[in-house]
Amino acid sequence: MLIGFLKKYYFILLAVLIAVAGYFFIRTVGREYVYVDKQFNSSMNVTDVTIAKDSTGMAEVLNWNTTDKKLFVRLRSVSEGKVFLSIIHNGEEGVGVLYVHKDGVITSERFFGDCTGFTAINVCIILYVFLLIAHLMRIYRQKVNNNLYSYDNVLYLGLIIFSLFVAYTQVKSIIFKNGLIGSFYQAVSSSQTFILITFPVVIITTICVTVSNVQLMRKEGVSWRNLLAVFLGLFLGFGSVLFFFAGVFLQTTTLIDVHFERGVGRFVEIFIENGLSSIVTYFECILLGTIIISIKAARNIPAFDKDYIIIHGCQIRKDGSLTPLLKSRADRAIEFAKMQKEKTGKKVVFVPSGGKGSDEVISEAEAIKRYLLEQGISEEQILAEPHSQSTEENIRFSKNKMCEHFGSDGYKVAFSTTNYHVFRTSMLAIQNGLNAEGIGAKTKSYFWINAFVREFIATVVTEKLTHLKVILILILINIISVLLMYVSEVVLF
Repeated sequence: MLIGFLKKYYFILLAVLIAVAGYFFIRTVGREYVYVDKQFNSSMNVTDVTIAKDSTGMAEVLNWNTTDKKLFVRLRSVSEGKVFLSIIHNGEEGVGVLYVHKDGVITSERFFGDCTGFTAINVCIILYVFLLIAHLMRIYRQKVNNNLYSYDNVLYLGLIIFSLFVAYTQVKSIIFKNGLIGSFYQAVSSSQTFILITFPVVIITTICVTVSNVQLMRKEGVSWRNLLAVFLGLFLGFGSVLFFFAGVFLQTTTLIDVHFERGVGRFVEIFIENGLSSIVTYFECILLGTIIISIKAARNIPAFDKDYIIIHGCQIRKDGSLTPLLKSRADRAIEFAKMQKEKTGKKVVFVPSGGKGSDEVISEAEAIKRYLLEQGISEEQILAEPHSQSTEENIRFSKNKMCEHFGSDGYKVAFSTTNYHVFRTSMLAIQNGLNAEGIGAKTKSYFWINAFVREFIATVVTEKLTHLKVILILILINIISVLLMYVSEVVLF
């Protein structure tokens, strides 16, 4: 039982071991600390550095020296408490704040600030993040190999993308010596870095989808469905600057005071900005993950061992003939059937699926069947399903038909739909107990973009509970980070 627990949660154990090792390393080297004055400039003529008398703790100044850009003060801890470093320059006094902890470790500026040996902790954190990324990539590869069409693949890809930015922020923490809280804050606020880096891409994407939608509306007509890609682009663009405008609003409003360094308002502002940017970043990562998985799904070629291939119906013409979109699905199924026959000699049964809409003269399944017959497919090779009214019903009703026809559920099945629709259709197939592989038919680029956005939104809605849980976790992480900062900078100041 213990071994099973460790195998499942070994990354938590690894984090604990790294934290413990880091703590003992800091304790070993932390009694001496080199304080660097970040406000120092070449015009400051430093004449003396001492410990102020009103300090509650004690540290010994071993030596100090200056360069053109920095003041360095080497200290040794003596007794626990807050230490004020008195820096005399040009006849005036400057003050640096240090903390001597129970174990003799000295930190500067914050209770959990920078200390001797903390660079090693940053390196450990970066090592852990990269191990975590490698772990996520290993799980992702396993899941893709087992089932390309699982929504978990999207989530893992999103986590991998974001974890890379977390690693980037930890490298920055080493350079700028932010300390424990600073490093943690850098990790949490890395969503803002992500948004700033991806903002030009978001703007270019919004322009491209707008141009694409103009073409779509010229050919297909104006409707809210044909504007979905523009809405998504505007959402991402607005979301990318939302945290910035929230900060500007909080800086100018009289509802809350965010200017007092030790006031609650400043930490509320940090929470709001990080919270908003975290949620927007999460959905950007999910969008990137969905794009990658959808492309992989659309390009996938199923194994040539299929008994049936479902052709998913869509709108037909007024005379009962196939639209170019539906024709491409049927042609893709015929192409797969020919490839399987050439490779293995095994014939496949076509399952055209789709009911009759209120504005259609015949069912979509019947229209597809007629087209298959025209292409030389024998009627014995066609098993029509003419009652479904949605993608889920396509799958469910076709599954029932195939079970009756095959005599059991031991058959193997593929399905043909448009490339942007493969991933979500595969998810629905799994949810309905049908282990099916999809093939994607091509469509025009101006239509593909808007259709993909529609599929993305539908997929997000389908997994809304998963997204809600992640958002709640992000909010909780932001609350914890702000509380730690508040404790370090105000409560223990």
